[in-house]
Amino acid sequence: MEQDTTEHPPDPQPLENEPPVSQTEAGYQKIRAELHEARKNIPPKNPVDVGKQLA
Repeated sequence: MEQDTTEHPPDPQPLENEPPVSQTEAGYQKIRAELHEARKNIPPKNPVDVGKQLA
């Protein structure tokens, strides 16, 4: 078998192009806040009522 003499260039896109963690974390916090507000608007389900509907 021949040896692989192909030179592999360094990665053209270093990790420095990734968004900062703080930016990503801020996005997650915004989504969590929106989910929290949406859940407040959902009335709690009463298991007894669900049972009556299924019966």
